[in-house]
Amino acid sequence: MSNYKRIFKDGYSYFITIVTQGRNPILIECIDQLRYSFALSKKKYAYTIDAIIILPDHIHMIITPKNSNEYPKIISHIKRSFVYGLDGHYKDNAKMTLSTSSYNRKLSGIWQKRFYEHTIRDEKDWLEKIQYIQHNAVKHMLVDDWNDWQYSSFVP
Repeated sequence: MSNYKRIFKDGYSYFITIVTQGRNPILIECIDQLRYSFALSKKKYAYTIDAIIILPDHIHMIITPKNSNEYPKIISHIKRSFVYGLDGHYKDNAKMTLSTSSYNRKLSGIWQKRFYEHTIRDEKDWLEKIQYIQHNAVKHMLVDDWNDWQYSSFVP
């Protein structure tokens, strides 16, 4: 059992990474549904997206929630809304890859169960995470220049 504890401090920002199950590259294919999932979460929770990049199989973002205790709920809401809105084709393919125990626990097979979170502690930390997000499509060899990746908050 891990003794990892999330930090909940109002006024702080959080660097979040969400990954699809098995690194399934469906996020760009389903970008409209993903955008709709974010819109739904923004109606329910008060938070800003300070920076974001969406790659085929994962998302990096910095969010600043009004209520820090809600950021896990925000992530959960985005993930659930995305799954609920997907075509049956995506859901069926994802369920076929689930283990019996995951299927019995009613996991969707679309997202990894957990997400990565890092509390931004100072300006240096903030700038490092911004640069990481900004250059992530280049790191993954999707584009040669970060300006060319249209699924990011850094699009010129």
